[in-house]
Amino acid sequence: MKKLLTIIPVLALTLVLSGYAKAAYDDSGTVASTFSADVDYSGQMIEAAVTGDYEAGLLAQQARNEKISTLGLEEESYTFEDLMLLSKIIYAEAGSVWLSDEWKMCVGEVVLNRVASPEFPNTIKEVLEQPGQYYGANSRYFNNLLPSERCVNAALRLLNGERLLEPSVVFQANFVQGGGAQTAFYDKYLGWTYFCYSSNIKLYE
Repeated sequence: MKKLLTIIPVLALTLVLSGYAKAAYDDSGTVASTFSADVDYSGQMIEAAVTGDYEAGLLAQQARNEKISTLGLEEESYTFEDLMLLSKIIYAEAGSVWLSDEWKMCVGEVVLNRVASPEFPNTIKEVLEQPGQYYGANSRYFNNLLPSERCVNAALRLLNGERLLEPSVVFQANFVQGGGAQTAFYDKYLGWTYFCYSSNIKLYE
């Protein structure tokens, strides 16, 4: 009997770590969500973003976050909405296939720097919809936009914590502004795009 009691917890842990689904139940006893330890939910979120499948994206988000929490993984949590919005603005601003991944990431990083900045709104959605900042955001075109896989991957890298710019780089334009440019990219069709520091650099020290 003692041997059996020892084996049971080991088997339970093995089932979770070997990829069997873990179910979460609501008050009515209905399965609310599931996750499997060996499933790449980030990959599912990427596919959902590219195809515009919000239902699949939200389910993958929930399963991924439960997996991170339950297994104690050192990964960033993020929402499918944030992944979708960041991917779409990257696509809208630098979606051309000949533009580098570095350029695409800098576009998205300015958005995240603004979210973290005391000078701008506190969410990706609010930053994009701030008057006079991102042309076309929340328009019918933007709402119906489906980002490319490269743009979604760039957004995912940023949401996972990868950075190319200083936190104080909060401007992107075809002219130098604020406290000056940290970096710039040139394209024969688009001309120069500058990624510039805030004018209030002391706020970021």
